Amino acid sequence: MCEFFTGLPGSGKTTELARLARRLEGKGFLPVLIRGHEWLQTTAPIELPDLWTVIVWQVEGAVLALEGKDPKEFLQDGYLTRFRNWLTRTEVGASKLNFGATDPGSATKTNLIVEFRDNPTLREQMRLNVRQRLSTFLDEARAELVSFEVRAKAAGRARGIVVIFDSLERLRGSSANWREVLDSAEALFASGAHYVRLPVHAVYTVPPALVTLRTMRGLHFLPMIKLQTREGAEWAEGFEAARSLVEHRVPRPYLNELFGAPSCEMRLKEVIRWSGGYPRELLRLLQNLLIEERIDDSAMRRVWNDLVQEYRLRIPSEAFPWLARVGVERYSTLENDEQRRLAEGLILDNAVLHYANDSGWFDLHPAVREIPGVQAEMAKLTP
Repeated sequence: MCEFFTGLPGSGKTTELARLARRLEGKGFLPVLIRGHEWLQTTAPIELPDLWTVIVWQVEGAVLALEGKDPKEFLQDGYLTRFRNWLTRTEVGASKLNFGATDPGSATKTNLIVEFRDNPTLREQMRLNVRQRLSTFLDEARAELVSFEVRAKAAGRARGIVVIFDSLERLRGSSANWREVLDSAEALFASGAHYVRLPVHAVYTVPPALVTLRTMRGLHFLPMIKLQTREGAEWAEGFEAARSLVEHRVPRPYLNELFGAPSCEMRLKEVIRWSGGYPRELLRLLQNLLIEERIDDSAMRRVWNDLVQEYRLRIPSEAFPWLARVGVERYSTLENDEQRRLAEGLILDNAVLHYANDSGWFDLHPAVREIPGVQAEMAKLTP
């Protein structure tokens, strides 16, 4: 099994994956939850050896812990040591590999991952060596995972290993290289993702922009809280879920004090509506309101207008026609590569939000609907 999972930042992916790991553990699996941002540069392009070395190393540590061994001690003679030896005996580029000094003590071999993460020159040298002998590298890494699964089953996890690789949705890059970073993620995970399929079960998070790819099959997109149906009718259950999310952080007595008891429910519902059901946006709006000296109708209008202006400044005018189509049709229909690249940026910037009924659908962020250029384009499409 190999599954791909995505969603906007702050939509609850990490929470859901941690919950999945607990459930799998209770059913006899050994879940290995990897926080990718701790071991990979999410602002730089990613390649196969980056992913595989982290996976095999983390799985080995989890199996050692399951066997009652100290990973810091036993990892000294583990996969990373063998991988390091493989790199240095590889003919191509071997003489150029220059590893930093490592302490011969317990943390020795874990430093290799950190070196690759933080040293772009060394990382590129490693990639060059692996590219020259990719089949051998993958065969050896797969063999390591197969042996670890045998050990995990022998240690009591009869249903084997599940790798859960979180934080890869953060692969975005900077304004200078975001296209290059997304292209590297697309090369890894789209078109069947042959090279990231492991001999054990795996769940990967991927950048939400990959939802625009026709070749990205079986991608599960964590939806926003649905506040209305696809046809536009208010969805009471969604408002209740969003209200619970708020009250979990700000108890009702404080909400009454914040919004004013007589107007609390009305104003809270308005803030929920402004968020579009995006949890991170909802909490950010509450934080902005807390800054206000007094929350009255004027303060509410000010916070809303600031939100609209923020999106208005971020969205280029060439995006207005496509956004209008999404707003009217509730689909993310793409006609060409240029439009796809535009859509990728808009999804990453939360301008377009994903929801689910029996099937997934898209809608505009409420603040985006208020942009005059988008409204003008929508008027052309609306009978």
